[in-house]
Amino acid sequence: MKEYSQDISTLIDNELHDDMVIKHILDDTESQKQFSRYQLIGDVMRDESEGLDLRIDITNSVMAAIVNETQDNKIVPVATPEKVESNVVPFMKRFGQYAIAASVAGVVVVSSLMINQNVATDPSVTPVLNTVPFGGAAAPVSLQAKPVQTKSDIKERNEHLEALLKDHQLQLQVQP
Repeated sequence: MKEYSQDISTLIDNELHDDMVIKHILDDTESQKQFSRYQLIGDVMRDESEGLDLRIDITNSVMAAIVNETQDNKIVPVATPEKVESNVVPFMKRFGQYAIAASVAGVVVVSSLMINQNVATDPSVTPVLNTVPFGGAAAPVSLQAKPVQTKSDIKERNEHLEALLKDHQLQLQVQP
């Protein structure tokens, strides 16, 4: 019997002009089912399958294939590997783990010190995490009292600022 799959595909593309093949497709129910499946595939690919019930029940054919399948007696169970007993004492094993962790931490610290030592610091750039206050000394957090400034301290500071301003103005006048 001649295979008509290619002819059915050609017929769907409207390129088949052989009347004998068309007559065979119209007479053969298997060819009609195949033609129907090809049309359905084309509709789904062109997204023209609205309203079509595309649920296909293949459970009976799968169950029949399973029943007809023969058992292979050459199946060998996978052997589980034997547990290798360690000669290392648990205490020494843990000590080794700590030694490795300490070595890694030491390498990290030393390398960070080496990297920071080689970096040239620019005095014009202030560090991001400058934790020292402007006053020069860190005060405890619990200290809530404000520093006591007497009137004489304030007067002395103002006089110093005025002297600096006068000196600056004189320097501006002297410069050409």
